[in-house]
Amino acid sequence: MKLTNNHSIFLTRKLTRYLKIRKTNQPITPRTCCMFMLLSIFLLPGFQGLAQSTKKKKVDHYKVDARFATIYDNNILKYSDKYIDRFMTGQDFGRFHIKTYDDIILYAGANVTATYRIIKDLKSQFNINFFSNSYMLNNIKNWYFISVGYRQYLTKRASFKVFYEYIPHYYVRHFRDKDWVNVYGYTPETFVQFAYSKDNFGFWIQNYFFKNTRIRLTFDYSKYYHNKHYTEYDCKNYLGGMRFYQRVHKKVRLELGYEYKYSNAKGYDEPGETKQTSDDADATYFQNDFIFGVNINLPKMKKIKHGMDVRMVYQNRQYLSEHYLEEDREHTGRIDNNIQFYANYNIDLSKSLRMRAFYRFYFRNSSSVSPVNEFYLSGEKDYNQSQIGLQVAYNFNF
Repeated sequence: MKLTNNHSIFLTRKLTRYLKIRKTNQPITPRTCCMFMLLSIFLLPGFQGLAQSTKKKKVDHYKVDARFATIYDNNILKYSDKYIDRFMTGQDFGRFHIKTYDDIILYAGANVTATYRIIKDLKSQFNINFFSNSYMLNNIKNWYFISVGYRQYLTKRASFKVFYEYIPHYYVRHFRDKDWVNVYGYTPETFVQFAYSKDNFGFWIQNYFFKNTRIRLTFDYSKYYHNKHYTEYDCKNYLGGMRFYQRVHKKVRLELGYEYKYSNAKGYDEPGETKQTSDDADATYFQNDFIFGVNINLPKMKKIKHGMDVRMVYQNRQYLSEHYLEEDREHTGRIDNNIQFYANYNIDLSKSLRMRAFYRFYFRNSSSVSPVNEFYLSGEKDYNQSQIGLQVAYNFNF
């Protein structure tokens, strides 16, 4: 359907009316921000048309990118060997709410991008991205993700992007609620779901230097909200980082990056408490990420483009809980060393149709500054996880 100026005027009036009836002291929520960003995608053509009656700027194009994938995951809840053994032998009744510890994931996603020329001949892009992960045997793990973003080119080689991302519900696993243990003892009823929702606000800016060098600076602010049994884990995360991309050959590009993250956990769950006076877990931490990647364009096969890319991330996370070890064994003095490995093989079957085969590997080794707690932490938190999948993507241009 073609969007005319009349449509834009109608939408503008509706938006103005909404603003008038809105209470002035009511905070603007992330969902409200999303609504304004979504409306702006459709309002901008009308505003341009009204502002320029003699010379009408047209939308460059709309692009829809649809993606579908099948993924095998060998450890969907990131269990340590200790808990995989307990699951297989039927121990810890009440802990496990899954049918299998591995599963097949059906992934579906779409990204819609609208490109305009708002500032002279420089591109302005609005996008909406959505994907979902559906588990064939363990529906408790189903989750989805949505984001909206705005990217503005400052020159042909420099641009920035602001975006908002939202996960409404993400199930981690069942844990014992220590407050319930004090009442009911170590019974199956004390195993309760640990899950969260996430809001993320992000910004990056990048520029090309010389001919083949690109540098990107990133900043993210995230908020996690946990279900009622684990509100002490609610937190605010701050992330800053830099990525360096360098083409070393016409078919080879390198990526180097560093990111620093600080997570400030709430640390208490009852009125009148503070992080210092509470006996609840304190999951505050800082983390250093080191990133290395390589992208290779392989020789064409009968005019078909294909290539591969590999990326590895090393993370060092140190928890900052000041509780005594007996009060917070999962966090006091804990140090995590994590490795993430990604490998993709990409092939362009046509201008619109692409296929990707991929492998992902995740590894965590938890240690402690206290030798007394080393064995316990390793049994609770160490894990490795592998995913292998095949993705098909098709894009439509309008």
